Amino acid sequence: MKTKVILAATTAVLVSVTAQAADIPMRFSLDSIFFGIPTTGILTDNAAYIIYTNSDDLSAELGAEKFPLNSTDGAIKYSSDNEHISVSERGRITSDGEPCTANITLTAGNVSVTRPVYVSEPITRFSLSKSKLELFADKPETVSLSAVTEPAELMPGMVTWYSGDESIAYVDEAGRVLPNGIGTTSVYAKTVDGEHTAKCTVYVGLYDVTLKAVFITNAIDRLKTGTEYKLSAYLYPDNVKDKSMTWKSSDSTVVSVDADGTLHAAEPGKATITVTAANGKTDSFEIESTADAGDYNVISKPVSQRLSELSGAMQFAKYPYSLDEMTELQMTREPVIYSENRRPEYGELKHAVDPSANATASGKYQFLDLSQFNGTDAATLDRYLSGKGVLDGKGQQFLDAAERYGLSEIYLATHAVLESGSGFSQLARGVEVNGTVVYNLFGIGAYDAGAVRYGSEYAYSMGWTSVDAAIDGGARWISENYINNPSYRQNTLYKMRWNPDKPGEHQYATDIEWATAQAKIIRSMFDAFPGAELHFEVPLYTGESEFEFK
Repeated sequence: MKTKVILAATTAVLVSVTAQAADIPMRFSLDSIFFGIPTTGILTDNAAYIIYTNSDDLSAELGAEKFPLNSTDGAIKYSSDNEHISVSERGRITSDGEPCTANITLTAGNVSVTRPVYVSEPITRFSLSKSKLELFADKPETVSLSAVTEPAELMPGMVTWYSGDESIAYVDEAGRVLPNGIGTTSVYAKTVDGEHTAKCTVYVGLYDVTLKAVFITNAIDRLKTGTEYKLSAYLYPDNVKDKSMTWKSSDSTVVSVDADGTLHAAEPGKATITVTAANGKTDSFEIESTADAGDYNVISKPVSQRLSELSGAMQFAKYPYSLDEMTELQMTREPVIYSENRRPEYGELKHAVDPSANATASGKYQFLDLSQFNGTDAATLDRYLSGKGVLDGKGQQFLDAAERYGLSEIYLATHAVLESGSGFSQLARGVEVNGTVVYNLFGIGAYDAGAVRYGSEYAYSMGWTSVDAAIDGGARWISENYINNPSYRQNTLYKMRWNPDKPGEHQYATDIEWATAQAKIIRSMFDAFPGAELHFEVPLYTGESEFEFK
């Protein structure tokens, strides 16, 4: 088995489970011995083909194979539904040069697949109607892109769309773009033969940024009477629209403060200085005005420390073995650096296992506790889910399911967004099985060899006959099998990868960068909920000290 966790093509933990073809157990029976092995699928080199009319060779090879390779129900048979395009018994497509579209049907045993073929004039121009888009995750609006081409009208189906990072922005088959998380990515259009590609850069932010805090950055403990000192303050986050602040002294006869934060020490004594942001958030400190003051001391905590204190409740979980012992054990499990296709050195693996080395920026999200409620209301979820297909308006259903099964409601909703193609996938929109329409929002049971078939059959077996039932059933499955499983309570990405409770067992990946890569995805989507309450669970190995997030 392999897990998918919120990453575009591999999509990421937000934990849906799929299986590669090779992972599906082969079932032997007397039927297969006496009656042969049936074909279960047909694979081709491409999903579609283009033949250009100016080509010297007006033909293409389908490159088809049966699955499994040892099936015994005969060779693949080919047919075309257009007289201008023929196909040989070996799967070679030939055009007579007439621009048109044909569907080539491949059949083996009881399995058939269709591949479109386009005969087109050569494409001399291929770009997009917009090169940049600015969207807002908390005010989602669909923006449509179109391919600008020469010839001006390409045949329907010749252009496909995809997103560089679906956790930030999703694009459907018609070029409609929807925001999912915070960040920057690109959406692409390309011809089905891959010869022409164009992109649009998409920036996703927050329309209504909520100010979380204001920090006085250079507060001092005392000031000599008759002198002045300029204060400064930091707004978090710093991209709020209203940046206005007001300053106030509890006793202006002792120390007064101007509108720009300049202090004036007038008489000996003490006063409290307070800064107030536009939404009422405050920060304050006490200062003494004295005639014989020596050098003052800056008493403000660093902004990084203040931000760390705001980042959420952090709980350390102690383990009875050292970081070195954990690393040595993981070395025996044949870990890899997937991006470089090699085994890691000991130091590289230790760095990946070490919680304190990966607790900055998005890295800390590998410790986010996905079993904890985030305090988000249905209206906020509904704003985020607006326009997202069958998920639109389902905020309360996600809240109820998350509370019922002990999950983060934001995790549950964003997981469904990713796995369901922002609510527009075939499984999300409903598939008929035995006369009943069923829904699968999390890709559960959707094996790679036939995702729609297997995913819908699983949904049918579970009785997910409505979107609401699929939300509830998916939440229960995720909770029972992963996040709140009694044997493997792997409620964080870190624990899913390394499983410090039972090191070396039930680990979801061999890539040492897996958890931090998925953490970037989690963060981009959680950043769409700036008011969320976050909880972190961080392993602490013997001999290691507690630390702050940076």
